[in-house]
Amino acid sequence: MYIMYVDESGDPGPYNGQNSPHFILSGLIISIEDWNECVQRLVKFREMIQKAYGLNKREEIHSSEMIRPHKVEAYKRIHKSDRVNIIRLFVAEMCNMFPNGRLINICLDKEHISQSKYSSGMQELAWKRLIQRYDTFLKKNKSKGIIVSDDSSEPTLRRLLRGMRVYNPVESRFGGYHNPVITNVIEDIFYRSSTHSFFIQAVDVIAFCLYRKEYPKGSLKKFGFHLLFDTLDSMCVKEASGRDAQGIVRV
Repeated sequence: MYIMYVDESGDPGPYNGQNSPHFILSGLIISIEDWNECVQRLVKFREMIQKAYGLNKREEIHSSEMIRPHKVEAYKRIHKSDRVNIIRLFVAEMCNMFPNGRLINICLDKEHISQSKYSSGMQELAWKRLIQRYDTFLKKNKSKGIIVSDDSSEPTLRRLLRGMRVYNPVESRFGGYHNPVITNVIEDIFYRSSTHSFFIQAVDVIAFCLYRKEYPKGSLKKFGFHLLFDTLDSMCVKEASGRDAQGIVRV
């Protein structure tokens, strides 16, 4: 059995020139057989960060806030170069912390996807893509799985997942067709506050790094943030999209 932890980057609303031009979902897949060891590695990492930089292990790691602190006073007490190093170290340790972990990533460019075509919105479109790829992964591994997310849109996603177990239409550029109904993702999506989950904090960092890869920002390029996601290449489920070298689903 597997658990997929999910977090997002960007907002799901239509692009209006003021909000983010993207919507990203990243899913970190962990086998329950590896779960205890992964937790232990996460705890050891946070203890190391606490000792080296003074960030209490109970303090959430939230990437965008860590780069430019507004609400978290604990971040403000740490020099920016150290906050940057915390994120970089976290990414550098991912493959060691999750040696059998896999990643599924959805990256939607709002300006190139018609809102009229996907009237249900970017969030539902992205989640459909993510759930379908996860279910395919589970079927390939002859296993079942659950989803744990920090997302707050519980009613919408509950309806979506339950509907995909009955009828799973997906429209392609070549015309309408059906994906197999979802059979291996069990239960509704479970919700955890990222404050209380090191796993969701890890996915927050992953989604943030994918965002910086896709939409690099000059002020952060000097820290190499646009290169960090590529260090996770070996964890990516390449089969999720044959159109992308890292399996990133873009349409």
